[in-house]
Amino acid sequence: MAKPYEMYVFDWDGTLMDTTRLIMKGYQHASKALGYPVPSDELVLSTIGLNRSDSIALCCCDCPKGRYAEFIQAYMDWYAKKEAELELVPGFRQLLENMYKDGKRLAIATGKSREGMKRVFKATGIEHLFECVQTADTNFSKPNPGMLLAIADESGLETKNMVMVGDAVLDMQMAANAGADSVAVSYGASPRERLLETASLGVADNVPQLAAILGLEKYLD
Repeated sequence: MAKPYEMYVFDWDGTLMDTTRLIMKGYQHASKALGYPVPSDELVLSTIGLNRSDSIALCCCDCPKGRYAEFIQAYMDWYAKKEAELELVPGFRQLLENMYKDGKRLAIATGKSREGMKRVFKATGIEHLFECVQTADTNFSKPNPGMLLAIADESGLETKNMVMVGDAVLDMQMAANAGADSVAVSYGASPRERLLETASLGVADNVPQLAAILGLEKYLD
């Protein structure tokens, strides 16, 4: 069983909300709409967690920076309506709400934009559960440890007393770079075998398994 942590940090896309396939299809749609080659599933998934500019540069390398705004608009026109139909991954609402009620400190470290987080917080109603929210707008892309270091500064805690929960190798590498522990969920962006290599505490296939790894089973009773 993992030790009790002073801060539990969660990624959003592919972790708290199963958006990875939508993001992938959205990038492919935008690439096609702008007349560029459609990137492979694997390529798009490997960039989830990066900021938008870095993702576009990798997924649509023919797209000049002068068209990034057009790319993002094409992506959002396709993606936003479909995201609005999604809910949190089963079990997470109960887990997070019960942790919060018991005084556990929770935070978000996401490659999503601040506006994107406003959108999903409005849809899910769980913003109040998180005392720190770090987004791509004001941080270097994962695996740079900046998001976790910013959470440390904001909370007054040390990164060694945090655990990062995410779906991508980038999340696990960010945690390692910050000196934090990590747990991966297997239903998101990165292959399970790669997550097993990089997650310090293990890989969970669902929320009950995640709670078991972290010793938080009572919050799902």
